Amino acid sequence: MDYKKKLENYIPLVDFIADIIGSHCEVLLHDIVDVQNSVIAIRNGYISGRKLGCPLTDLGFEILENKAYLKQNAVVNYLSRTESGEKLKSSTYFIKDENNKLIGMLCVNILISSENLAVKDLADRLVTALAVGSMGIPPVSNGEEKIVESLHTSIENVVVSAVEKIIEEYDVPVERMSVDEKTSIVKKLNAKGIFKIKGAITQVASSLQTSESTIYRYLSAK
Repeated sequence: MDYKKKLENYIPLVDFIADIIGSHCEVLLHDIVDVQNSVIAIRNGYISGRKLGCPLTDLGFEILENKAYLKQNAVVNYLSRTESGEKLKSSTYFIKDENNKLIGMLCVNILISSENLAVKDLADRLVTALAVGSMGIPPVSNGEEKIVESLHTSIENVVVSAVEKIIEEYDVPVERMSVDEKTSIVKKLNAKGIFKIKGAITQVASSLQTSESTIYRYLSAK
């Protein structure tokens, strides 16, 4: 079966989950083959501002790079954030073909508030039921709750957000960073698959206040 036809079979599930949980729950379907125009179905997109044709997220690129989908069927109950700063509890189910190759992701994002706790639990149970063998932990965890995914409307903002999150790990402004620190940042971005995005080299160079040739040099450094 053509992968697009298989993904289309999940579109009714987007509506099904959104209708069960309600308007404070964003549900969307990602085509991970076309990362620039990844969203092919969405309900309640007002929550993140996304719509059809929006790109894959930073977490999506990281999953493609580390191939977490080979060992599990989903990641559930991790923290994400919209461009406007709203925090959400999120879960992602991996859609694979007959060869266990990832072709899409079904994502559920619920606004965090005290009145939503009951429906959040319902959503968690629903996604977990769909994803037998899922892991109730984020792919990146350091023992504290942290933003794992940023939900952006443009591919450029996906790159900028990924860079900013890693820069925040360092206690020094970019203009005072050493070569080793900038090399480390570039290596971390590469491990997250960010340089698979067209134009990422240019954007990262700008964020790190250096040249594109320098970014290539950092990437080739051992």
